[in-house]
Amino acid sequence: MTGSAGPGISLKAEAIGWASMAEIPLIVVNVQRGGPSTGLPTNVEQSDLYQAIFGGHGDSPRVVLAAATVEDCFYIAAEATRIARKYSTPVFILSDTSLATRIEAFDEPNLAELMQDPKPDLTPRTAGFKPYPLEAITQHAPPGTRMLEGKYPVVTGLEHDEMGHPTASPRLHAGMTVKRRKKYQQLADELPLPQIHGDQEGDALLVGWGSTYGPIYEAVERARARGDQVSALHLRHLHPLPRGLETVFDRFRRIIVVEMNDQGLYGHGQLATVLRAQFCNPKIERLTKTDGLTYRVREILEGAFK
Repeated sequence: MTGSAGPGISLKAEAIGWASMAEIPLIVVNVQRGGPSTGLPTNVEQSDLYQAIFGGHGDSPRVVLAAATVEDCFYIAAEATRIARKYSTPVFILSDTSLATRIEAFDEPNLAELMQDPKPDLTPRTAGFKPYPLEAITQHAPPGTRMLEGKYPVVTGLEHDEMGHPTASPRLHAGMTVKRRKKYQQLADELPLPQIHGDQEGDALLVGWGSTYGPIYEAVERARARGDQVSALHLRHLHPLPRGLETVFDRFRRIIVVEMNDQGLYGHGQLATVLRAQFCNPKIERLTKTDGLTYRVREILEGAFK
């Protein structure tokens, strides 16, 4: 597990690419702030989503999660660990300056219920053990594990066969690329759809991620109090996305993605661009800002319903 802000993640990009190829359970925490470069080191922004999803060379998919509250920072770390171990993959946790510098009270977690024994399984592996089987999810043997057949696997950044030994075989590279992709598709099938705050259908759905959770939900409460048909949906799993979001979006006249980054060259924020690319839905629009400050409820109400 490692952590940094955007510039530090840039420096770690080569190692993250290695972890994608070697399929290593790795957790990377990115506490986002304004960029690029040194940018606004003490101000908040949500402009590293593209970096988290796409910031690697080659076809190197990874999992991206985003914490919504200080309490969620605790639980999302446990979720990231579960996913990293099960799918042998790098997992990004996106936090930001707002969450990292905030004090928030919450109920003490039930550690007896949550904790898992991290002791590695050093049981000797029988003949035929392959850490990188083409038709199954990679499960590494911890270093020091005895191989009864005498054939030991290799962990490398080179393309490899099912034992991890380097290969330039066109067939194996194509097959391993598919293998690495398919586990994320399997994960997407397992992810729960986030709950809708408010009515299940209506005029507008505010979609957010990360620390915009509080302002968005309060904006929905105020809008509903004055009679508007407004709901909210907050995404915790950003890559892969949960299955079925398109059916949720179909039930609303407008989909407004609220995020703290720039509208970009094509007029949409980073998550809004990802959602429009995925669902080809012209109803998806954006509400963005880059002043280094958290959203005020008034800004959301005025920006979304002007």
